[in-house]
Amino acid sequence: MLPLASSPPTLHRRPPPLSPLRRSRSPTALPPPLARRRTQLASLVPSSIAALFSALCRARNFGAVSDLLHLLIAAGRAPDLPLYHTLIRALCDAGMGQEGLRIFGEIKARGYAPDTVAYTTMIDGLCKMGRMADARTLWDEMLRKGLAPNEYTYNALADGCCKAGDLDGARKVYDEMLARGYGESTVSCNTMIAGFCLHGRMGEATKAFDQMAEKGIPRDVITYNTLIQGFCRDGRTSEASKLYQELLSVGLEPSVSTYTPLIRAKCEEGNVVEAIDLMRTMQAKDLEPLVCTNDYIIAGFCKMGKAEEGMAWLVGMLDKNLKPRAETVNSLVKSLSLHGRTDDVFLMLSAMFEIGYNLTTSVCSTLVNQLCEGNLSRAVEDLNEILVSN
Repeated sequence: MLPLASSPPTLHRRPPPLSPLRRSRSPTALPPPLARRRTQLASLVPSSIAALFSALCRARNFGAVSDLLHLLIAAGRAPDLPLYHTLIRALCDAGMGQEGLRIFGEIKARGYAPDTVAYTTMIDGLCKMGRMADARTLWDEMLRKGLAPNEYTYNALADGCCKAGDLDGARKVYDEMLARGYGESTVSCNTMIAGFCLHGRMGEATKAFDQMAEKGIPRDVITYNTLIQGFCRDGRTSEASKLYQELLSVGLEPSVSTYTPLIRAKCEEGNVVEAIDLMRTMQAKDLEPLVCTNDYIIAGFCKMGKAEEGMAWLVGMLDKNLKPRAETVNSLVKSLSLHGRTDDVFLMLSAMFEIGYNLTTSVCSTLVNQLCEGNLSRAVEDLNEILVSN
């Protein structure tokens, strides 16, 4: 359990014992001089302490964070609320929102008075965890205490509603934000567009996108990426491609998130040549493709009946120490088997078994059926070799 000051920075008692989180230390430890000499820590200016604390939180070195909190309390420097903001956000970002919520509850119990920033941090973390009921509870508590949500609080709750599929709830939060005098921004519009796209409501997403231009709200690369991904998911690759061209024409720099859905969609349509061209374009821009991009291209080759090209691409992956997905290998095994390339299958499987690949039942059945169409005795021999290797 991460230590907490017994109360706000006026009383300093011994902190409570540590939880299992304290025992899960990362390799980076608190600098030894700090651990040995509390007096030096006591002389540090608050900005230095905050910088060190933030660095440890960014590194997710919560063992060292715990040590630092203990030392601060022992040195008479009880942590202030901004430090706890930083810790709670880091815990939520690390998928440890439950620990963040525990700390948030304990600092309130010990006399700290969380402000709007603290509530926003915790509400955002709960929304990202999908715990919308708890996020709403904190929202109501914040209002009861007379704290007004800010633009970030509204956006966090609206985003949570969108991801939970409650688009009507997201719209209510959005409208309330506007009624409170907060203007629409790129971030708030992106939030709503992402919600529409996530749930296949592309008409509303496109309308919101167009309205941004009408209202003079800047559209950034995230706006375009979100809509491109939505169109690709909806099977509307041509519209996604037009948006990509528009993104370039307005002077925005595409990102990995721009290219990945386009490459996947084109591969699924059998346009592998165009997908490879896009991949080379992004590499020319010093953007490193995700490993899954290679999987999409191999699957595209298999779909086109070009198993040989798929295998050549797989060899290129292995040469770069990139591990393909199991379903990619399965698809390639089936494609090679159906085209009578059993020798290539054995060669590929030999390499894949070395990196932990396991044959699935469906792939094994496809391979057995293909082997049985030839010499049956060899089929039994080859199958036995596969099973022993696997």
